[in-house]
Amino acid sequence: MQSQEIEKYFQDLGDELEQRGFKNPVRIMVVGGVFMLLMVKNRKATEDVDVVLLDFPDTTHPTPETESFKAAVNAVASKHRLKKKWMNDDVAYFIMDMAPDPQPELWHEFKKLHVYLPAKENILALKLMVFRQKDIHDVESLLEELQVKTRESAQAIVDKYVPDKRWQEHYILEQTLDELF
Repeated sequence: MQSQEIEKYFQDLGDELEQRGFKNPVRIMVVGGVFMLLMVKNRKATEDVDVVLLDFPDTTHPTPETESFKAAVNAVASKHRLKKKWMNDDVAYFIMDMAPDPQPELWHEFKKLHVYLPAKENILALKLMVFRQKDIHDVESLLEELQVKTRESAQAIVDKYVPDKRWQEHYILEQTLDELF
């Protein structure tokens, strides 16, 4: 999916939510590849849209509202022939547990869908924590864009967004920073 397509899907999802009678906007925070695509512009496309549903902290226990939201997401998938998981919140629990204060800001309103973005530093902290092979280009792009040139600066960003040192130890942050700096 390219950025123009994603924005069209967001618009269609906002329309669907309105048609389904949502009174209040559904607030989502985009993370992962879609964040990199929209905000850092270091890639041309992403495979899916990773989100944190800010108004539905626990989608493992469905409510009528979460079911209606998922139905709207599925309607957009059907309309555009997307895979069912084109938008998913699979990373939400991990992100909100590890980095509980993403400080999101409103990026765009699509009728009943309001899209929020975390700080770039937050995304850098998360990508430094998991540091998978597929994240290296994203990490390098964020380090450059944020002008992070030292290990100490990178550590300070992680400490701000992932304050629990147990997470840092679990994901071997020290080794990641050794590789990068």
